Amino acid sequence: MKKLFIIGLGLTMSSMAYTAKAQQSQSAANDQIRFGIRAGANLMNMGKISIADQNYSTDSKVGFQAGVYADLPLGGGFAFLPEVMYSQKGGKFKETFAGNTSEFDSKVGYLDVPILIGYRPTPELTIFAGPQASFLLSQESSFKVNGEQVGDSFTNKKDYKKSIAGGVVGLGYNITPNINVNGRYAMDFQKSFNDDLNQDKLKNKGFALSLGYTF
Repeated sequence: MKKLFIIGLGLTMSSMAYTAKAQQSQSAANDQIRFGIRAGANLMNMGKISIADQNYSTDSKVGFQAGVYADLPLGGGFAFLPEVMYSQKGGKFKETFAGNTSEFDSKVGYLDVPILIGYRPTPELTIFAGPQASFLLSQESSFKVNGEQVGDSFTNKKDYKKSIAGGVVGLGYNITPNINVNGRYAMDFQKSFNDDLNQDKLKNKGFALSLGYTF
């Protein structure tokens, strides 16, 4: 019985030592400046489009996002989390009124630069929020009435704002010290189109889910 007690005590102490070492390693990892890559999908829409003095909500579109990020600890569980992401946004709309069917479909590429502050209540969970600047890279859109294209260009960027201010809020979870998942809601504070088009309610907004790898 005494031998069993000694063996059991030894195993318990070994387990406690291993757990403490793992926690120390995790804590040390959380205090280091680290960098990573991220990729995932967006589910975005463009808010409301104005046609003939009526506002119609756009439907969401699935897009792609990918980029890089940094994790810079600030102490007290806080961290500075800047990112640079390529993000596909846009929306679509179809409505029939006065006997005419109008269709709008847009896919817009932006370089998003979120400047995020995160807080970690646990080593695995991160709550983050912050402003975001979006820079126009490309656009492919169409506007049709009764199946016929209105306008002469699908890819002209002159009607879109070159840069837009917005905001981001979300959650991140570390599956392992290197692999994480990230979910967020993003919304532009400024409209997507230039002032002369009178589309004040067309603003990108929606959700994103991504998988990241921290080096």
